[in-house]
Amino acid sequence: MGLSDLLARVAATCAHVLVVEAPGAFGARVALERELDRVGWCAAASIADADVLAVVGEPGPELSAVVDHAWAQISEPRVRLAVGAGTDVAAAIAAARAELAQVDGPRAEAASRARFTPSAQDEPMDHGDMDHGDMDHGDKDHGSMSPDGIPLAEGAQDRDGLEMDELHLPLGPVLQHWPAGVVLRLRLHGDVVAGAEVTRLDAGSSVPADDDSTRAARLLDAAASVLMLAGLLAEAATTRRLRDQCLDAESVRPAELERLRSRLRRHRVLRWSLSGLAVPGARDLDDRVQVLIDQAGVALAGESSEPSLLDLNALPDLVRGQELAAVRLVVAALLPDLHTSTEEVRA
Repeated sequence: MGLSDLLARVAATCAHVLVVEAPGAFGARVALERELDRVGWCAAASIADADVLAVVGEPGPELSAVVDHAWAQISEPRVRLAVGAGTDVAAAIAAARAELAQVDGPRAEAASRARFTPSAQDEPMDHGDMDHGDMDHGDKDHGSMSPDGIPLAEGAQDRDGLEMDELHLPLGPVLQHWPAGVVLRLRLHGDVVAGAEVTRLDAGSSVPADDDSTRAARLLDAAASVLMLAGLLAEAATTRRLRDQCLDAESVRPAELERLRSRLRRHRVLRWSLSGLAVPGARDLDDRVQVLIDQAGVALAGESSEPSLLDLNALPDLVRGQELAAVRLVVAALLPDLHTSTEEVRA
C-alpha cells in the first residue's frame, strides 16, 4: 500500500464534514449530525478543514452560488453530497466514505480542473507583451487592495475619537451554529464590532411552521450550540441527546430538563464565560441558556403560545459594541427566535 492509499483510507475513516444548511432544513441537518456522530465523523470548522461538503435542504440561487464557491476551495480528496428530507443519510455517508477511499478519482479530478483562487479571473491575463519597465506605481493606491477577496484594514474614527484600523469581516452563511442563509458583515475596530449589515440569501423562500416537538428541539439545539461554542462539549452532548429525543417523539421527562438546568447553574466556567453578554429576554447569555431549556419544557408540555420572534434586522444593533468572540455566541443563543426579513439592515 502506497502513501496515497494510506492517506485516502485515513481520510475516509475520520472525515471532516462542512455542513451548509438551507432554510427549512433543520430536521435534515439534525439527522445528518446524528449519523456523523454514529460513524465517528465530525463537523469541519472551516473550508480548509473539510473533506466532505454536505448541502442540507434545497438552497436557492444565491446560497447555491456560495456553496459552489466553497466547493471549489476544498482540496482533494473531497466529496460533495446532498441531504434532503427523504435522504437515506446512512447510505449517503457510506457512499461518501467509499468515494473518499478511492485514490484515482481525486487525482483525475485535480488534473482536470484549473487551479482556483477567489480573485482569479475568468480569462487569464496575457503578460507576454506587457512592458513593465515603464509602469509607474508611484500614484497607485494600494490601500484598497483586496488580496484573494479579503479586504485590508482601513482607517476609521473610533468611539473615543481616535483613528483605528477598520476591518470588514463577513460571518456566514457557511458557518457552524449559524442561521441558515444569513450573512452578517461586520466592521471591526480591533476586535470590537463598530457596525454591521445583515442580509438573508434567497430571502423569498418560506419556512414551514414548527409543531411543539420541533419547537422544543430547536430551543435545545440553540442551547447546545451555545454550549459547544463555549467549549462545554459534555453538556452540549447531553443537550443534543434531549433534542434528538424530541424529534424521535420520545418522551422527555421534566426531571431530565431540570437535571440539565441544575448542572448548568452550578457550572462556574459557563457563568464566567457567558455572564455580562446582553441578549433580549434574559439578564445575560448565561441566563438565556436557562431560558431556552425552560421554553423547551413548556413546548413539550403543549403549553407554548406563539414564539416571541426577534426580527433579523435587530442583529446589527445587538452585536454592535460586542467583541468578535461574543458575536457567534449571541447569534447562536437567539437562533430559535430570529424572524428573517427580506431587507438589508445596517448599523
